[in-house]
Amino acid sequence: MESRCPESDIKERLYQQFARIGKCLSSDKRLEIMDLLSNGPKSVESLATQTGMSVANVSRHLQILLEAKLVRFQKKVLSLYIILVIYL
Repeated sequence: MESRCPESDIKERLYQQFARIGKCLSSDKRLEIMDLLSNGPKSVESLATQTGMSVANVSRHLQILLEAKLVRFQKKVLSLYIILVIYL
């Protein structure tokens, strides 16, 4: 049995995160959603209207962005808003 060093685990997680981000950036629609979110939180319905996509399609794109930790969800009263996560 091979023992793995902590450094290789860190590198593997880092590479996985790069792959998730790469997947996000490979879609023009996800880039459009990220651009809209860069101006502030938006609801799924608002993003659907502004992009001309269905709510279901926007939701799927947001799920991919969430998996890559590029967005997060914030609940306000009875609405759910999406926020772009910016790492500095």
